[in-house]
Amino acid sequence: MTIEIIEIKAMSADEAKKRAMRVLDIQENQILNIVEKLKSKSFFGFFAKEGTYEVEYTEEKISEEKTISKPKNIARDLRKERAEKQALEKKNEESDEKEVLEEKKELSIDKEKVTEILEKSKELLENMGLNLDVEFLRMDGKNYIINLSGEDKGIIIGKKGKTLNSFEYLLNSLIKNARIDIDVEGFKEKRTDTLVELANKMAMKAIKTKRVVRLNPMPPRERKIIHEIINRYPELDTFSEGRDPKRYIVIKRKK
Repeated sequence: MTIEIIEIKAMSADEAKKRAMRVLDIQENQILNIVEKLKSKSFFGFFAKEGTYEVEYTEEKISEEKTISKPKNIARDLRKERAEKQALEKKNEESDEKEVLEEKKELSIDKEKVTEILEKSKELLENMGLNLDVEFLRMDGKNYIINLSGEDKGIIIGKKGKTLNSFEYLLNSLIKNARIDIDVEGFKEKRTDTLVELANKMAMKAIKTKRVVRLNPMPPRERKIIHEIINRYPELDTFSEGRDPKRYIVIKRKK
């Protein structure tokens, strides 16, 4: 039996029962218990203020025989259901606390790696003579996302993001046990749109000409975008060749 609870305002428990029956469109024997939460008040019969009653009920139809013969069982079932609910809530709270502790532990480890990444990024930029600020944005899975901003952002991006790709590759080779993604004031989001357009264009070229299409070298993140778009074309295959940082994508028709 599913037990539901509704709060009813009334001057008495009996009135609360009648209101609950009317509001919920249920029979009297479907009301299991009424608990007074806030007493009704009046001053010598004037300025009457309704009290609050917690009405426990079930939406299941109960036969008269069941109501008469087993009233204690309903109360017992209600107590059992409450106990199970409290036990489940306690278990969930303990689980949440454990997750929070684990997250805090991970964050303490990440801070050390973030500090290393930021310091090494600043060092490389200074050696390149570039005036850029370095900021840690977030973790994306196991990837550390950092952002570069400042007056030399155009220089670090380079033509079609080639300089940025090289800088990212170099930084990843210097930092152990970490994968770093570098963005420059939202450049990569715009670059993603360009890559999607390029992938669709090259897919159509491969289909129409029936020839193998080879793209320029790209970093792993950009190759992944191209692969995902090309895989939507059932008549095409796509794979990568070469070694980073000169690894490139090949598109060809399926045999």
